[in-house]
Amino acid sequence: MVHTSPRPRRSLDLAEFRPPRALGVIVGGAFAAWAILLAGLTLRVAIGAPAEFKTFLAWLVSAVLVLLAGTFANWSYALATLSYVIDRETLVIRWGFRRVVIPIDTIQRMIPGRTLDEAAIHGLNWWGCHVGHADVKRVGYTIFYSTHSSPDELLYIVTTEESYALTVLDQAAFAEEVQARASLGTVEQHIQRSAASGIAAFPFWRDRVAIVAAAASAVTCSLLAGYVYSQYPNLPSVVQLSFPALGGVVRVGDKAELLRIAYLGAGILALNTVLGIAVHTRERAAGLWLLISSSMLQTVLLAAAILAFQKS
Repeated sequence: MVHTSPRPRRSLDLAEFRPPRALGVIVGGAFAAWAILLAGLTLRVAIGAPAEFKTFLAWLVSAVLVLLAGTFANWSYALATLSYVIDRETLVIRWGFRRVVIPIDTIQRMIPGRTLDEAAIHGLNWWGCHVGHADVKRVGYTIFYSTHSSPDELLYIVTTEESYALTVLDQAAFAEEVQARASLGTVEQHIQRSAASGIAAFPFWRDRVAIVAAAASAVTCSLLAGYVYSQYPNLPSVVQLSFPALGGVVRVGDKAELLRIAYLGAGILALNTVLGIAVHTRERAAGLWLLISSSMLQTVLLAAAILAFQKS
């Protein structure tokens, strides 16, 4: 247990404790920079290259690397903002666009990490960043918002609902702030909760059906582009283009026109995904329809591409 030191009581103004974050931000930022650098190299290969399967792979790898860089950049930003704020009645953990609110009156114990065995953390886990969950002996399921380099820097907050592991260097001062507020009692009831803000608050991120629909659309678009780019080099320079909707009209054109099928698929993916996520915040059914219809349209385009290439 953590006990307060025999020092004068601190002011009950808002108190903020910030863990060491430099190492974790540097490592996460280095991963983001590495991904952006590789994405730039693959984009140099893809831009202006002839339409063939290798070019498609370069575009695909570039897109994955950009997403990876954005993910690590977001995590690094969240780590840079990590802090523990104690106000009159709550302890608030700030992590990027997320806030975890813990009412002071729900805190039962504060246990120094040096008194407990180390646990395997599942989640974001690199030097200077330990955000996830673990099963800690004598504590149970614990959520980590920590940057610790040794167990001595950990402080376990056990509440009536959850347990949290934080990196607090001055644990006596932290305990004094919490206990001073706990001794005053509760004026207003607070609910222990985790809330997001900004783009992280979009309900899309909590809707597995919507995420699966968006992922299916991206996969279908990749299949479409992969097929077009793999078959394109085998076509003659001039091909016959059929228009069944115009009574079977056939005209001769440059084979580059068939690449528009892949471009159209990419445009549909981008437009429907953005609109689907935006609409999903107001009307889930309409947002899901936009996301699912994107995958359906990609499938139709893939079938059209197969027929077009077979007849060319």
